[in-house]
Amino acid sequence: MRLASVPGLDVPFVLHVGSNLRRKNRDGVLRIFAKTAARWNGQLVFAGQPLSAELRDLAKSLGIAERVIEVHKPDNALLEALYNRATALLFPSRFEGFGWPIIEAQACGCPVVCSTSGPLPEVVGEGGLSRPVEDEAGMADDVLRLADPEERSRWAKRALLNIERFSTEQMIRSYLEIYAAAATARH
Repeated sequence: MRLASVPGLDVPFVLHVGSNLRRKNRDGVLRIFAKTAARWNGQLVFAGQPLSAELRDLAKSLGIAERVIEVHKPDNALLEALYNRATALLFPSRFEGFGWPIIEAQACGCPVVCSTSGPLPEVVGEGGLSRPVEDEAGMADDVLRLADPEERSRWAKRALLNIERFSTEQMIRSYLEIYAAAATARH
C-alpha cells in the first residue's frame, strides 16, 4: 500500500537509488534497462535525486521514457517499500566508497545486480550478481533472469544470508578478534 503514493507504478520494476553524479552511472542504468525493454514488461524506478535533462533526453532517445518513474527523495518507509517490491536493485556504479544501497536492498530481500567496481563485489558478496561496469548486456541479462519469480526468490534468500555479515553482532565479534590479535601480538 505504501507504493500507492507513486503515480504510474503498476507493474514489476527494477530500482536504482542514488544521484546524478557521473560515478553513479545513471546513463548506464538507462542503457541496461533499454536492453531489457523488448523482453520484459517492467518499469525503471529512480529513487533519490531527480534525473537531469540530459538523462531524460537519453531515456527518450532509447525509447523508454514512458517506462521511467522518478521518486524524488523518498522517506525511509517508501524507500523500504521500493526495495521490498523491486525485481532487483540495479547498481552499475563506476566508483563507490562502500555501496549502501546494496546493503539496504539486501536487508529487504531485494536481489542486486551491480558492477564489480571498487568495493561492490565485497559488499554484495555471494548474495548478488556482479559484472564489469562495461558489461551492460550482461547486467541486462541478469535483470531478465531475476524477472523470473523463482530465480528472484533464490537470490533474495542469498541476499538475506549475505546481510548477516553486516549485523551488529558480527561486527562486535570481528572487533573483539582484532583486539585479541593485537593484544597477543604485543606480548
